[in-house]
Amino acid sequence: SATFLIGTLAICGIPPFAGFWSKDEILSNAFAANPALWLVGWLTAGLTAFYMFRMYFSTFEGEFRGNRTDIQAQLKAMANEPLVAFGPGAMNVKELEVTEGHDAHSHHSHEPHESPISMTLPLMLLAVPSILVGLVGTPFHNYFEELIHAPGEEIVAVAAEAHGHGFDWTEFLLMAGSSVGIGLIGITVASLMYLSKKIDPAAIAKKYTSLYQLSLNKWYFDEIYDRLFVQGSRRLARQVMEVDYRVVDGAVNLTGLLTMFSGEGLKYLENGRPQFYALIVFGAVLGLVIVSGLT
Repeated sequence: SATFLIGTLAICGIPPFAGFWSKDEILSNAFAANPALWLVGWLTAGLTAFYMFRMYFSTFEGEFRGNRTDIQAQLKAMANEPLVAFGPGAMNVKELEVTEGHDAHSHHSHEPHESPISMTLPLMLLAVPSILVGLVGTPFHNYFEELIHAPGEEIVAVAAEAHGHGFDWTEFLLMAGSSVGIGLIGITVASLMYLSKKIDPAAIAKKYTSLYQLSLNKWYFDEIYDRLFVQGSRRLARQVMEVDYRVVDGAVNLTGLLTMFSGEGLKYLENGRPQFYALIVFGAVLGLVIVSGLT
């Protein structure tokens, strides 16, 4: 849970974690390009902080809900859906059918437990750069930046060039303060809804049904992608198949039929009878005489 919290704080852009510096840089460049783009990114940062801490509070805080029958029934229903239970590693419905006959050494457990070191060690190693990697490129002197640069690389010249452009503390505090502020607002709302339970999400969903359905259906991006790209590509594939079947295959089949008919015709012309050959020669000569007489 500690490493997940570190990653969550980094994604939410809380200083001094790595995500703060990258998010602040993105929002600053967006504001320089177009304030409308900055506003979209700023609101998105707040939504990111909200749903990340919603996930953290729902997973690691509060009572353990894995033994609740309603949640197990919901998971079984989701596992039976073809789009959910698809591919290797998909949930097997039998995994939810936990019986009381397991012994003390059973792999399954009714209470959550910490993962083994093979899982926690990579998480701890990834948590370190989530905290420190944001110090790279900051205007403050730090040993971590010197550590990751290659030997012989002139970081002094790079730092001098960066300081030559000047550092505007007012701009930095305004941009960074606004980005951190919207993140803290998202975290606060998530804590009030999913940690202290002072705000009822069900009541909000009932009051704002349209917004709830929009959020529940992921802004209908799946439906839009299905209508534009999936079904559109299928229609295009059908048209290409028709062209392949009727034009390409038709030309190939027509060539085969012409070859077969010409071969059959030549077979009857070359029958090995001298009388038939003499008749053909006579007919050809007669035709030439008639043509020459008419002309």
